[in-house]
Amino acid sequence: MKREFLANLLFLLFINLVIKPTYLFGVERVVQNVVTDNLYGIYFSILNLTLILNIIADFGIQNYNTRYISQHPHLLPKYFSAFLLTKGLLSLVYALVLVLVGAFTGYLWEYPGIMLGMTLCQVLNSMVMYFRSNIAGLGLYWVDSLVSVIDRLVVILFLGIPLWMGYYDGHSFDIQWFVNVQLLGFGTGAVVAFGIVRYHSGAITFRFNWLRMLAIVKAGVPFALSFILMNMYTRVDAPLMERMLVDGREQTNIYASAFRLLEASNVIGYLFAGLLMPMYAKLLKLGQDVKPLAHLGIQIIWSGAISLVVCTIVFRENIMVGLYTTGSVYSGNILGWVIVSFIPVSGVYIFSSLLTAQGSLRQLNRVYVFGVLLNLGLNLWLIPLHKALGAAVANCITQILIFGAQLYLCKRILKVGITWVQAAKFVALTGLSTGLASLSKIYLLPELNLWAFLIALAGCGMLAFVLRLISVREVLRVLRF
Repeated sequence: MKREFLANLLFLLFINLVIKPTYLFGVERVVQNVVTDNLYGIYFSILNLTLILNIIADFGIQNYNTRYISQHPHLLPKYFSAFLLTKGLLSLVYALVLVLVGAFTGYLWEYPGIMLGMTLCQVLNSMVMYFRSNIAGLGLYWVDSLVSVIDRLVVILFLGIPLWMGYYDGHSFDIQWFVNVQLLGFGTGAVVAFGIVRYHSGAITFRFNWLRMLAIVKAGVPFALSFILMNMYTRVDAPLMERMLVDGREQTNIYASAFRLLEASNVIGYLFAGLLMPMYAKLLKLGQDVKPLAHLGIQIIWSGAISLVVCTIVFRENIMVGLYTTGSVYSGNILGWVIVSFIPVSGVYIFSSLLTAQGSLRQLNRVYVFGVLLNLGLNLWLIPLHKALGAAVANCITQILIFGAQLYLCKRILKVGITWVQAAKFVALTGLSTGLASLSKIYLLPELNLWAFLIALAGCGMLAFVLRLISVREVLRVLRF
């Protein structure tokens, strides 16, 4: 299982580190720079609102289905139509609820095109995620990876290229075009993903079996609760900030520019979670030890996370000024707090996937409830005082405590955690990376600019091999098979 994980991880990294960062920095960043009147801040707030409520369209079906199909792949033809019909009805309810919430908050009346467009985008995205859960459950990890980037690829082709060619300028670009092209991307991804699952499931016959549909919804409730709680403590800050502050649109716009680098970093975390969830489920069903896979996962992901976080903090102001027209010392400090949370967040991907695969959702949801209450309290306290910086601090504190609680649960329930040797190596990597990144900034800036950051990042990555957090011999031995 370790070599299957590594082989698929390398392929996933290659695909996603080409397409998704190109989308985030080559399209989203450019859109934010060319849109006037801080309208990107409005888009970001509406996006977060649609993501918080997206659980209504999914209701835990994705995670439940991934775990179920991983353990019983032969049952896909039997249950696919029932799951799909249930998803369709839930998506309709989600759209209606979101329209009502949009009307209540005023977004529907002020920005109807963005609100309705993002609602449809999330309906289609939820369908794509469900189809992908079947593809991953069948063990077709490389196919799942290709499907995961279709929507981004469409946006790059139809919007990114015209932006790069200078077709738009700051006076003519409409944020609604960005929403519409995303809608095309998600629609394309949904059609392709459905075709793949349809090929493996055979003929589809829709029958309104209410008892089966009710059973599906009931089984997905614990997963749904986890999803909505996680989205609440990670996404509620932007809508709160935009509505609470007099300059909320501007502050949300700045926060979104820093948060984008966390989203780009989370591409790797999503990949780990998507790969590990079905693998954990399969190992647990077979009664095999999951500890080696968990240890391998945390060592690889934290080797990259610590290196990236340290280098980003050292170069934070240079990064924000270089990427955005609104970049400043203030936005750099926001980035520093936001990016620190990537370390606990990446750890959460490793250990929450394990707890979910094991079925410890009740304990996991208690942790998430604590996270929501803590994050809401911190945001209501810190946002009026420190604005976007306060939201960044609140997010960082919440993520650290959430990870600590999950690590405790894994240790207590499954006897899986971080060893003292691993912890010592991570501390050493942090210290050495800080020194190396600082030297790179002192001696290579301003002559090399971006290259100074990349050189520091590459050097910190090499330290992970020196400290044997990543063993070249083990990687080569595993991949040789």
